[in-house]
Amino acid sequence: MFLKRKLTVMATVALLSTSLLSGCSSSGGSGGAATPEEVLANKNARNALAMAIDKQALCDVILNNGSQPMNRYTPEKLAKDNGKDYGDLTKDMGFGFDEEAAKKAWDKAKEEVGFDTVELELLTFDHDSGKRTGEFVQSELADLEGLTVKVTNLPFEQKLERETNGDFDIAFSGWGADYPDPLSFLSTMKTGNQFSKQTGYKSAEFDKLVDEASKLPTTEAYAKYAEAEKMMLSDGFLAPLFQKGASYLEKPYVSGIVNNTWGADFTYTYADVDNKDKVLNLATSSDIPSLDVSKSTDQSSFQTMNTTMEGLTRIDEKGKVKPGVAESWKASEDGLTWTFKLRDNSKWSNGDPVTAKDFEYSWKRTLTPETASEYGYIMADIVGATEAPDKGVDKVGVKAIDDKTLEVKLTRPVSYFAELMSFQVFFPQNEKFVESCGEKYGTGVDYQVYNGPFTLKTWKMEDQFSMEKNPDYWDAANVKLNKINNKVVKETGAEVSLYEDGQIDRAALTADYVDKYKDNKEFKTRESASTFMLQVNGGRGTSK
Repeated sequence: MFLKRKLTVMATVALLSTSLLSGCSSSGGSGGAATPEEVLANKNARNALAMAIDKQALCDVILNNGSQPMNRYTPEKLAKDNGKDYGDLTKDMGFGFDEEAAKKAWDKAKEEVGFDTVELELLTFDHDSGKRTGEFVQSELADLEGLTVKVTNLPFEQKLERETNGDFDIAFSGWGADYPDPLSFLSTMKTGNQFSKQTGYKSAEFDKLVDEASKLPTTEAYAKYAEAEKMMLSDGFLAPLFQKGASYLEKPYVSGIVNNTWGADFTYTYADVDNKDKVLNLATSSDIPSLDVSKSTDQSSFQTMNTTMEGLTRIDEKGKVKPGVAESWKASEDGLTWTFKLRDNSKWSNGDPVTAKDFEYSWKRTLTPETASEYGYIMADIVGATEAPDKGVDKVGVKAIDDKTLEVKLTRPVSYFAELMSFQVFFPQNEKFVESCGEKYGTGVDYQVYNGPFTLKTWKMEDQFSMEKNPDYWDAANVKLNKINNKVVKETGAEVSLYEDGQIDRAALTADYVDKYKDNKEFKTRESASTFMLQVNGGRGTSK
C-alpha cells in the first residue's frame, strides 16, 4: 500500500507540473475558446468531469483518513428500513472513475458545443485539506484535452457566499445529513432549494419523484427516492467524490464527546476533561459564518449553535432522542399533529423564559421570504410551509397554544420528527432580541442570546472563539465542562503541533499524519453521514 501510495503521489506531482499546458488542443471542437457557461451547460461535459477523477487515489493519497470513494449522493449507514440500508438501492449509481469514458464524453461535448479550449475555476476552502484536494482534482482534470483548471482557495465564509450566489464554475463542497432519511440529501436538489439554486439544476421529473416518495410508506418511498437519485446523478450537476471519514488524536483525559452521524458533528454537553479547570481546548478549520438560526447553512455555524443553544429535543450520547426545551411530546393517532409541552425552567441568557412563541416566531421567520433562508425547505412537511413564499406564514401549521404548549401540524406522518426537532434550524429565536439587533443579529457575541449548555463569550474573526458554561441552563448540574476554547487552524501540521505541545486536546489528521500516528494509543476514527462532491454550475448556459 505504501509503494502504491508513493507512486500515486509521484504521478500527481507529474500531472501538476504539466497541467498548465492542458489548454493547448486541436482535436474535438472547432470553435476556439468557450466560456464556462457554454461548456458546463452541456451534459456530456459535466459527466466527463465526474468520470475523470480517481476517487480511490483521492481517498488513499490525499485524505488517508478513512474516507471512502462515493459515486452516489446519499451516504451509507444513514437511512434504514427494517435494518436494510437505503444505500443498498443506490450502490451502483452515479459515475465512477473511468478515464477513457471521460475523454469520450469530453470529446462529444467539444463537438456539441463547438470549442477547443476552456478555463474553469475550481472553488475550494483555504484549509490545507481543501487546498490539497483542489490540486488533486486540478491534476486529474488535466487529462481532458483543452481544459485548464484554475484553483481558488478562500476562507470558508467567502467561499460559502460565492456558492450561495452561484458565483462559481465548479466547487468542492460537502453536505452532512440533517436527519436520518434520504430526503435530507435529495431535497437539496429540488427546484429552488440550496444546491439546485447554486448549480442551476431544475428537473420537474426529479421534483415529482421526491414529492411522491415523501408521502409513501418507507419501503416504497426508498424505491422512488432511489429512482430520483439515479436520474439526478446522471444529469451531472453534482459529482460525488467521497463519504467523509475522520481520523483524529484525542488526549486520554478527554471523555464524553459525542460523535454525531447527522446534524452537528459533535455534542459537548456530556464532555469532560480530567483537570481542575475543566477547560476543553479545540481547533477548528474555519470561523463561524453566522449564528442567525434562520440563515445559517454550514457545519461550523451549526456546531456552535448546537453547543450554545437547544431545540425542543436533543440527542444523547447513544444517539437517542431525549427531552430538550420540551419536557414531553405526543403525536396524534394519524401522526399529523404533534404537541410539545415546554419545561418551566428553560431560559435565555438575557433572563427571558423560553416560550412556545419563540419557536413559532423562529420557524415562521425562517419561512418568511424576506429572510431569504437557504434552509426553509427542511420545514416542507409542516402544513403551509411550501406555500409560505407566495401566501405568507399566517397559515403555517405551527402555533403557540400558550407559553408552554406548541402545536405542529404536518402534511404527512414523519417517523423521525422528534429527532428532526433537535436540528439547529428548528431552534427557538427570541423575537424581541432579534428585532433589537437588526441586521447585526447573529454576527457577534453580543448579537445572539443562548439557551443551551454553554454561551459564546469571545469571538475574534478568523482567529478564535470560546464558550463558557451557562449557569442558567436547565440541566446545568449535569454539564461538566466550564469552558471550551476553539482556535481557527488551517494547516494540519500546525494543528498537530498544537496537540503535541498540549495546547489543544483533539487534532484532526489527514494524509501522512495518519500513517505517522495510526499506532498511537490516542489515535481514533469515526464515521460520518456526509458526502463531499463537486458542484458543477451548469445552469448559466442555454443547453442541457
